[in-house]
Amino acid sequence: MTQTDVVTNVVKAVAAQDGVEPGELDLLYEYIDPEVLENICEQEKGDWNFTFQYSDHQVTLTHEGQIFVDGILHTTSVSTTDD
Repeated sequence: MTQTDVVTNVVKAVAAQDGVEPGELDLLYEYIDPEVLENICEQEKGDWNFTFQYSDHQVTLTHEGQIFVDGILHTTSVSTTDD
């Protein structure tokens, strides 16, 4: 999976939470620099969680490759390593 997959997966998870198509959402970069998400997900050492605000949602990424939107697990595929 490429690094940009984390950005795509976050947008898809928030869209699913809202019940809309991803293109209907505000642009992610209006809330956070997508490079920050990519860099965080590259971290291979230690346990970490990263939480940020996207529109009116709280999004959390975990070291285990999970995406939570408002506390609800949406995907486990934010890994940035190639399989």
